[in-house]
Amino acid sequence: MAVITNEFTTYVVYYISGSSPSVGLPQDAEIDCFNAAGDRAGIIYFFPNIKALPVNQNTVNGIYLYYKMSRFADVMTMLKEESPLYLYFDTVAKYAYIGTQNEPIGERET
Repeated sequence: MAVITNEFTTYVVYYISGSSPSVGLPQDAEIDCFNAAGDRAGIIYFFPNIKALPVNQNTVNGIYLYYKMSRFADVMTMLKEESPLYLYFDTVAKYAYIGTQNEPIGERET
């Protein structure tokens, strides 16, 4: 199993109207993630209820994760309340996630 992890410390949120030229599907929102040096760590895309999401991938612009819009609030909560954050991608199975690492119990970050 080959795994790629990209830490990110800042993000930019976009609410999109119409189809995304980069994905070619109707897209509701996008979150661009950046590391401490300001380089793109990846992009999290959100789509309306479509039957099949695109396959997660690693690109020159970082890890691309694809979620349904119903997960947007959960992802935003994680971005606002957790640290450190990583984008994780398994290059063989093509699954990806947003995760934390070694979080102390009861830390109650604010």
